[in-house]
Amino acid sequence: MKNKVAAILCVGIIALSGCAQSEQVRQIEPERQTETERQTQTEPHTETAPLTSTEESTADRPDLDGTLYIGEYLDSDVMDPNLEIAEDEDGQYIVQIGIFRLTSIEGVGELTEDGMRFTATDAAGNPISGVITVEDQTATVTFTDSTWTYLPNGSSYQYTKSSDTPNLW
Repeated sequence: MKNKVAAILCVGIIALSGCAQSEQVRQIEPERQTETERQTQTEPHTETAPLTSTEESTADRPDLDGTLYIGEYLDSDVMDPNLEIAEDEDGQYIVQIGIFRLTSIEGVGELTEDGMRFTATDAAGNPISGVITVEDQTATVTFTDSTWTYLPNGSSYQYTKSSDTPNLW
């Protein structure tokens, strides 16, 4: 019985000492704040000028910096890496698309408000282009300007992001 009382007493002391520490932290925190943090807490909210249309699109679309797209993606049908997107030194994007048992193409991508537009050369040697969109780690490649019989306009393929680091061919 004495052991149980002692154990309960110890648990109570530990619990109370934890509360005391959190009080001390609360008292110390205001002293640690930077001048900017103190001003932010004490200054009233002021209205700012509305954003221009360019600022709105960049602020509302964080994917326009490309980080959302860059990486390696697995083909949703066979779970093999078949989509690679990397930024090159010129600020453009290298896009490598593999379609299982059909073709592999390499092209150049450019960020737009619709997604990443790419242009490449199809297996028949003709220009081909499309758009890549990413939502919830799933990239959808849709061909929009194709003359190749095996990839008609509107063909789309899905890939699941497996890494933020592309592995170019």
